[in-house]
Amino acid sequence: MHRRLAFHDWVLLGAVAGLQLAIVAALRFGSLSLARALSAPIGRAIRTGVCNDERRVVWAIEATGRRLARASTCLVRAIAAEAVLRSPARPLRVTIGVRHGADGSLQAHAWVAEGAHVLIGASRESYERLVEWNIGGQ
Repeated sequence: MHRRLAFHDWVLLGAVAGLQLAIVAALRFGSLSLARALSAPIGRAIRTGVCNDERRVVWAIEATGRRLARASTCLVRAIAAEAVLRSPARPLRVTIGVRHGADGSLQAHAWVAEGAHVLIGASRESYERLVEWNIGGQ
């Protein structure tokens, strides 16, 4: 059974969807560093003006990501999560990993974790870490 969404849920969904689309554009026409730089102030505005509840933010990123389909890759979702969830007091880690698929192809995956707990992204097991950056924390 689905619960009806409150107005603030719709605002959060709209803000996070817009953030993800901005990240998609920055990655398509720029670079990873541009996407991260562009998303930081948008994420800060969402965190301070719309919602700072981690569970709701993760829900909104995943929900809008499913509706954005192929535009919202795991990398886009990870950058969005980094932008909204980052905090000087909270150590988060964004990781991009690779593995060989069953057909021999190279597969990549991105995720955001706090310690051993993955916040955004599916299981990180079997992925070899390619690049990783830490955000927040003292």
